[in-house]
Amino acid sequence: MSTFDYKKLKKEELEFIFQGMDFGLLPMWHQLVSISFASEHDRVNFFHGVGTGKTLTSLWSAQLWKSKKILVVCPSSAFSAWERDISKYTNYSFAFLTGNGRSRKSKLKKKKDIFIINYEGLKTIFCNLVKGKGWKINYKLFTHKFDCIILDEVHKCKSYKSLQSNICLQLSKMAKNVIGLTGTAIDNSLLEVFNIYKVVDLGQTLGTSFFTYRMKYFKPSFYDWVIKPGAEKQILNRMTKSTLSFNREECFDLPELQEIIKNVIPSEEFLKLQYDIVHGEDIVLNKTTIQLDTDNPTKDLTTKAHFLSELTRGFIYYKNEEGEKRSYRLKKNPKIKTLIDILEDTSGKIIIFYHYTEEGNMIREELEKQKYKFSSIQGGQKPEERTKQVKKFIEDESVKCAVVQQTAGAEGWDGSVANVVIFFSPVASPKTRKQCAGRIHRKGQKNSCLVIDLVLKHSIDGRTLKNRSERFNFVQETMSYIQEFGGVEEI
Repeated sequence: MSTFDYKKLKKEELEFIFQGMDFGLLPMWHQLVSISFASEHDRVNFFHGVGTGKTLTSLWSAQLWKSKKILVVCPSSAFSAWERDISKYTNYSFAFLTGNGRSRKSKLKKKKDIFIINYEGLKTIFCNLVKGKGWKINYKLFTHKFDCIILDEVHKCKSYKSLQSNICLQLSKMAKNVIGLTGTAIDNSLLEVFNIYKVVDLGQTLGTSFFTYRMKYFKPSFYDWVIKPGAEKQILNRMTKSTLSFNREECFDLPELQEIIKNVIPSEEFLKLQYDIVHGEDIVLNKTTIQLDTDNPTKDLTTKAHFLSELTRGFIYYKNEEGEKRSYRLKKNPKIKTLIDILEDTSGKIIIFYHYTEEGNMIREELEKQKYKFSSIQGGQKPEERTKQVKKFIEDESVKCAVVQQTAGAEGWDGSVANVVIFFSPVASPKTRKQCAGRIHRKGQKNSCLVIDLVLKHSIDGRTLKNRSERFNFVQETMSYIQEFGGVEEI
């Protein structure tokens, strides 16, 4: 195996090597290095940081390999990114494998170059549901052979016991080329990388037996396993043979402050509620009927504005029959799922900005559920509590996130220990947005910064982004959205 340092290649050299290849978009230096690396391997891992264009890099690698039938396995929150990059920058045809098992299997028979499925959906194609035993792999169902398998967020395969890991392993055995993508291959221990490599390169790097790997490089310590002296270097050396990793700071041609939009697919419940709100229909929440004030057009529009804004976050405030303020949460909140996917793919600290109190409650509850430690800066806090929470975020290495209400934490503190900001929903005010981003993009920041907007497709989020520079007010923004609203039928 070659030990050549691909990162020593200059962009001019790489552009000469790949002249004549139709990329659809001029690749950045680190992407050209990655493609060059892939050209010398059949199976690779790209452990690049968030926002570095891993999706396109993997598509170009498959193009270089001349793959004709590709399977992409990814979180459902990544569907929009794959759709965007495939349709804009490649000539590949594609189909999403969604719906029930029968629907997914039917779509898989179509003549497409790329098929995209989420990890949870794999079992509906390659397993049987056995009464009393759950889902069991049926190896006779692996009748579709793919030239290339791309495992986006491949850290979801780190458990050798999980059903989805074993399905991915079987798919990998049948493919010529495999790519693993993640920004966070390791969370707590190098034990976690074993199964990632087993799935991607079938054991070429770290072997095929987890127990042999553990005994060779680790030793028991009370109720845990700790790495043996010198073993970390041995493991990392083996990993580098089939792995390329770029952090954001190595990608010299990335801007100092990069802003990206993460499109999120809405739920059917959201679309139905949005349609009813826009058209002034009564909506029923927790057995309480909510009526818009159609006799007062101004109040009616203001109410719609609040409802639509809340709805994109995954809830609605309302008053019950006793006049008490309550909140209704949508059964599915794809923004929450997308947020967790981003956290899983980001190694450093992150600041999450939100607007509504209930929005913050939902975020914090999910972080607790996923066992992420966080600090919380919100309205109504006493100065000493706010100081305590800021200090906790900055000084405690185990704290992953700061969950910050925009009205309380957009200014006045230094969050440069992080270099990623996530807006749970787009911020209308350019001034507020700049203040929020200024928590990380400031003097003392040593790393390039990334700002991510979570944008719910077919919602007022898109209008907020469009009108930000025009400084539309809340009600004007809603009127603009309603005037162009096409309803569910346009989707």
